[in-house]
Amino acid sequence: MDYNQLEPKKVFSYFKNISNIPRGSGNEAAVAKYVYDTVTALGHEAHLDEANNVFVRAKASPGYENRAPIMIQGHLDMVCEANRATQHDFLTDPIRLLLDGDRLHADGTTLGADDGVAVAVMLAILDSPELPRPELECLFTTDEETGLTGMRAFDPSVLRARRMLNLDSATEGEAIVSCAGGVRSHVYFPIETAPAPKNYTVCTLTVGGLFGGHSGEDIHLGRTGAIAAFARLLYTAQKVCDVRLANVVGGSRDNAIPRECSADLAIADPAAFEAAVRAEEAKIRAELTTDDVNFHVTLEPASSGDFLTADASGKLTALLRLLPNGVHAMSRQIPGLVETSSNLGVIRPADNAYEIVVLSRSSVESKIDDMEHRVECAAKLVGGTYEHINRYPGWDFTVGSPLQKLFLDTYRDLYGKEARILGIHAGLECGLLKHKVPDMDMISIAPDIRDLHSPDESLSVSSMARVWKLVCEMLKNA
Repeated sequence: MDYNQLEPKKVFSYFKNISNIPRGSGNEAAVAKYVYDTVTALGHEAHLDEANNVFVRAKASPGYENRAPIMIQGHLDMVCEANRATQHDFLTDPIRLLLDGDRLHADGTTLGADDGVAVAVMLAILDSPELPRPELECLFTTDEETGLTGMRAFDPSVLRARRMLNLDSATEGEAIVSCAGGVRSHVYFPIETAPAPKNYTVCTLTVGGLFGGHSGEDIHLGRTGAIAAFARLLYTAQKVCDVRLANVVGGSRDNAIPRECSADLAIADPAAFEAAVRAEEAKIRAELTTDDVNFHVTLEPASSGDFLTADASGKLTALLRLLPNGVHAMSRQIPGLVETSSNLGVIRPADNAYEIVVLSRSSVESKIDDMEHRVECAAKLVGGTYEHINRYPGWDFTVGSPLQKLFLDTYRDLYGKEARILGIHAGLECGLLKHKVPDMDMISIAPDIRDLHSPDESLSVSSMARVWKLVCEMLKNA
């Protein structure tokens, strides 16, 4: 099927338009202007704030003037991840859309359905005056993926609505009514270098082929993080010979499970080193989930240069092994829900130090404190420094609100089956907004989106059509 024939046409037309505008986190000015210009041209009241959030108010349909207003919300930015072989500049290049049966995906990059779906749906609704609905408020926020910055800056005093549909989840037939809070911890390990010792062999060690995924929604799937696997291989090898490190790089986003990690190494005993690495690689491979079937470890010749000292190399490896990573606790109230986790997401050189980023999440505030303390202890042991930034609150689990009932009833009436109410381990802007507007009744819904935050991200076209119909029907009955 031709992309231009996809239904609902307005939704997919707007999705294509925003896919042509680079909109990585922190680079939303152009897409915010597009949204603002589009909605004002449609005759709606709109405001663009200093954080590039766009707030829109649209009048009620005839006969709906006395109904309570309702709000729809989503974020403008997207995670920018590409396969290593893909040539793509996220600051200038449009997302190249590909259609494979029922799945819409991108050509070697993230698709941006998270959260381009929300942007496209809101614009399509605002461009459909024939749809019956109460007064509508639409909020397009910025920088959700790296710090919830837009929602932090948003002034809620403009809101009249006390009911909100957030469109930033990923599964049709589910309404999210609870989410985790979180914090980003940055550790800085000082770089102390010296030339590689004479007669040492220099090579590049790369861990790659891992599946990755969303560090909240996919953390329970047991996928292996590349930085943690790299550190495990390196620690084992350092027990049999001296290994010095340089140019350690892994991951690109703290909210994505890292798929690759590499470093240049100066090795005292190449044979012993490779034997240790291959033995540990076999152990890791035996532990992998089927998602990580393409896991590989490569050793390639590299140029000599300056490397971390022996002491610093050992300490950096120990630090990567000590930092919290993975699932730490499951919810005691909601079966199957992760309560607390950490993602060892990024390592990169920065200002004479290696910067390492850990994103910790929990639905229990004291457990976030605990994750911060664990990071601090690991950093202190090796002479590193740390800072915790962008901490955000969770959203308490609630059941039985009027908006939840509207969702459940509407889904049942439309599709003849029961939808679900549940909590998730990922962070949502709902937590911040709920903190600002405690009496806001809110749920988060979305069509089926797979493999968020990875180049395998895809959107179900048929699910998008059903969720569009669901949202329109909910607005009609709101």
